[in-house]
Amino acid sequence: MKKIGLFPTVMVGLSFVLVPLTGYGQDALIKDTAMFDKAYIPALFLTGQGKVEESKMSMKFLKESWALFKKKYYSAQPKDGQWKKDMDEVEDLIITADETVASGNDLPSAHEDLEGVRMTLMDARQRNKIEYFPDYLTEFHGVMEEIFDAADKKKPETLGDKDIQTIRDLLPDAQEAWDVAKKAKFNAALYGFSPEQVQKLKNLHKAEEGALLALQGALTKGDKAEIIKHALSLKPKFVAVYLLFGNFERLKK
Repeated sequence: MKKIGLFPTVMVGLSFVLVPLTGYGQDALIKDTAMFDKAYIPALFLTGQGKVEESKMSMKFLKESWALFKKKYYSAQPKDGQWKKDMDEVEDLIITADETVASGNDLPSAHEDLEGVRMTLMDARQRNKIEYFPDYLTEFHGVMEEIFDAADKKKPETLGDKDIQTIRDLLPDAQEAWDVAKKAKFNAALYGFSPEQVQKLKNLHKAEEGALLALQGALTKGDKAEIIKHALSLKPKFVAVYLLFGNFERLKK
């Protein structure tokens, strides 16, 4: 581990060819995207939890943050004909989610719209070879959810052979995605992480890695109760990692 300023940087195992941004550097975009996510992640999480008043407050911060981000980066990729369309799509999703939250009804629908924000922005970044650490978490999230769903609400007597095979088939992809995240470059200064937050991130990453290994062991033994236990444990451990990139403190004020 090397250090940049006061913040440690978890160094790389991957290399990327980065496309220059017009008028802005990659670091500036990553830093501003991380600032946007500090507002976005609480809104995503709270709508998923069905918390109406907290969701309304989080949407206020999200709209403000998005307005600043879009103003600065709307024209940042002139060679990408889809970039502005993606920015417009994100704005539409946020507006729709905000209207739903304001009504106090159907927060799951608002949550789904906000999920679309994450996927649209990730696609835009990946298309332009922009390396953004939370995108590795999003890649893992998809396969993790499939494993979780295969075990969710199951008991040893209701976990069928098809469920077990689904989990067995998905586990290597989940382990690979989590390993890629482990090896990816993480500059704590760009993401606004303190040394304590960096250490927490490392600890939580190890916990998820351990859960994946425990699930592998349960599959090898064929222990249905343990398969269910460890498959279901993946989601809360992942959520703990992802929430580190959100700012929930200002919602308490």
